[in-house]
Amino acid sequence: MSDQPAPTDHHGPATTELTTDECWEFLDLQPIGRLATAAGGEAEIFPVSFAVADRQIYLRTRPGSKLVELAVNSKVAFEADQWGAEVAYSVVLKGIAEILEHDADLAAAEATGLHSFLADGKNRWVRITPTEVSGRRLVR
Repeated sequence: MSDQPAPTDHHGPATTELTTDECWEFLDLQPIGRLATAAGGEAEIFPVSFAVADRQIYLRTRPGSKLVELAVNSKVAFEADQWGAEVAYSVVLKGIAEILEHDADLAAAEATGLHSFLADGKNRWVRITPTEVSGRRLVR
């Protein structure tokens, strides 16, 4: 991903759209993102560690509200960002979350090498298959 400033014809911040490839390159470098769900008419946002493989997002969780919400409504949004002194990035994807059950899917998830930051029983894998990906670079 290029750290070159975006073209601008004014003296304030300039925002440029990231290509799909740049979005995935960015996501592959980030350790933390936010999973947004909606079930029962209530929106929820969860910070999660994640991994990228084959243009899909993998995360681990434990039984609880995230899994319940994903079982009720598999449509999710996912966001990761990074802010620096001169450049900021934000990537958002929308997609379908799937709680992984089959051996082949679980093996693919394990192959990402993702480990939880805490040893807190996160033994369930979720894969997000995107339907839409967009990103922006802001040069301050």
